[in-house]
Amino acid sequence: MPVPSRAEGPEPVRRVPLDRRVCVIRKSRIDLRPERGAFIWPLIGLAIGLALFAAVALFANDLSATALAAMLIPGVIIAPFSAMGLIYSLIGAAVVIEAKKQSVRFQQGVFGLGLGTVELVPFWKVERIEVSDFPLGDAPSHLPRPAFDLRAWDIVLVKTSGKRLSIAQVVSANQDELIDEGFTRALDAAEAIGAMVEKRVVITAAVEEERAAEPPDEPADGGNALPSGATDAQNI
Repeated sequence: MPVPSRAEGPEPVRRVPLDRRVCVIRKSRIDLRPERGAFIWPLIGLAIGLALFAAVALFANDLSATALAAMLIPGVIIAPFSAMGLIYSLIGAAVVIEAKKQSVRFQQGVFGLGLGTVELVPFWKVERIEVSDFPLGDAPSHLPRPAFDLRAWDIVLVKTSGKRLSIAQVVSANQDELIDEGFTRALDAAEAIGAMVEKRVVITAAVEEERAAEPPDEPADGGNALPSGATDAQNI
């Protein structure tokens, strides 16, 4: 008599934190969606909007039209936007990669509740997944500069047509141990996406920029230093 097979357990899930998003990696699907705590502020905004509506209903006979309008107008603005943000943070996703459908879907943001599709890219139209430097810009300021600056990387889908579609970013403090940790997160997410779409992962970010700028150490035996071409060959 054949032994009935046991039901398979839940599909293993791996989460890679990114900048304002999290990469949820499953065997047959990858979701880039808002982080878990993203629902807090929309929930607070929705509560404030509903409280304003309740105050207008309760004190409609006691307050002047100006006071009622001062409460009603912010409520009309806050409540819908907060509700959309709450739905997006709970069930929406910015990018969905599905092995079953063989496609990468770039979905709408808050206004589309993270459900509507902006662009659909079949796997066969993907040329590569790229990890590149993400420019943060530099705004002039008269205030003291922080003790550290920031470094960022962009995970980009490059189509066979040459079009570049940004998937997500990782931002890290520009310090040795934090740079390694941040770049590792960006590379983990890129490699998972590359494995899903079965395309190569290309690193164009200046990974060794700071180390290459340091002068080479003097040889201990007094011999000649290595020629510059030996280090430059790594960057070609």
